[in-house]
Amino acid sequence: MAALDTSKGMRTQLHGLRTQFTRSPEAGALIGFIALIIFFSLTASQNFLTQDSLASILTSQSTSGIVAVGVAFLMISGEFDLSVGSILGVSSLVFLSLIMSNVPAVIAALAAVLAGATMGLVNGLILVWTRIPSFIVTLGTLQAYRAIALTAIRGGSILRYADYDSKGQPWLYFHPVVIVVVMLAIIAFFLYFGWAGVRNYLRALGKSTGIAKIGPALGLILVVLACVVFIGGAAAIALNQLKDMTSIVQISFFELLNGRFIASATANFRTSTIWWLLIIAIFTLILSQTRYGSATYATGGNAGAARAQGIPVDRVRIINFVISGALAGLAGVIAVGRQQSVFPLDGQNLELEVIAAAVIGGTLLSGGYGSIIGATLGVLITGILRTGLVLISVPAEAFQGFIGIILIVTVVLNTAVRRVR
Repeated sequence: MAALDTSKGMRTQLHGLRTQFTRSPEAGALIGFIALIIFFSLTASQNFLTQDSLASILTSQSTSGIVAVGVAFLMISGEFDLSVGSILGVSSLVFLSLIMSNVPAVIAALAAVLAGATMGLVNGLILVWTRIPSFIVTLGTLQAYRAIALTAIRGGSILRYADYDSKGQPWLYFHPVVIVVVMLAIIAFFLYFGWAGVRNYLRALGKSTGIAKIGPALGLILVVLACVVFIGGAAAIALNQLKDMTSIVQISFFELLNGRFIASATANFRTSTIWWLLIIAIFTLILSQTRYGSATYATGGNAGAARAQGIPVDRVRIINFVISGALAGLAGVIAVGRQQSVFPLDGQNLELEVIAAAVIGGTLLSGGYGSIIGATLGVLITGILRTGLVLISVPAEAFQGFIGIILIVTVVLNTAVRRVR
């Protein structure tokens, strides 16, 4: 009798644990993230926990991390975008081509992001008008968009900024007053929205129990970290600029996009990480703290029920395709900031990596469940795995195999856990 009671108690505890996991899409990714850090810390202790390794992981994953935010957002609404790698390649081409045609760098960057958004809009409109599954739609546009880059840059050549101007980079010129005003605006923005996010996550943290606290806790940490980084950085820049309010400030646009931002550090930390953190913070707040975020979850969870509640399901899907395309375009611009060149196959296979990262981070293939934080953890897991395998002398070619195994295991576990719903 006692044995039966014990068995029943264990089943109850396991059911409770599974229920807690369903309330926190980031839980499994966080466990995997910590496990990988511990594993590589033990097996490559002298090389893994260093500034160089950390910088390598963040730098290598920042571009795909930005794309993963848009892909996760779209997947939560129940759709896929297999064309993001091709969109990145075309947007990179648009950006660099415009700069080399003497278009101001800022306008060229905006045009590239707009090009990405337009390609995303085309994906969404085809989906809504034809009702063809997004997997098929974007599989087709993946090929069509890639053809644009392959046609524009023929023969496997590379478009290089140095071939256009080997003497310098595109420069931005600002009056000191403009810089101070922009920094104050950044401080005000993060004070207002950051405090709102902190209150909401504290409220959610208080209502959650057990493992379900992981999601709000990670969100709270992210918001606080973003506020500290951006408010502190903006304040430091503003105070430093106040020392000289007469000289025009000259900034390299490429350095602003993807240059080194800790000059004293020996490791290669780059501004692309700051852009990534900003995108994560913004879209985490949108998804978790706004009505549009709720509409995105409802659209992916049960489109019929969402329509019955007055949610414009088709509009949500189209907008999320636009978001996915725009972020892929932004990632392409940031990638050019470091490479200062464009290859026609840039972004090839990126779509598979970011979808895998979103799934590893807890996003369901069926939609209606997931988070930006989970997708970010998924991206970091792939980065840690890529760097860690090299450090323990595993052939780089094995990386794809490990990602495939992790993806299969993650889907199996997610499916098993979600059956309690």
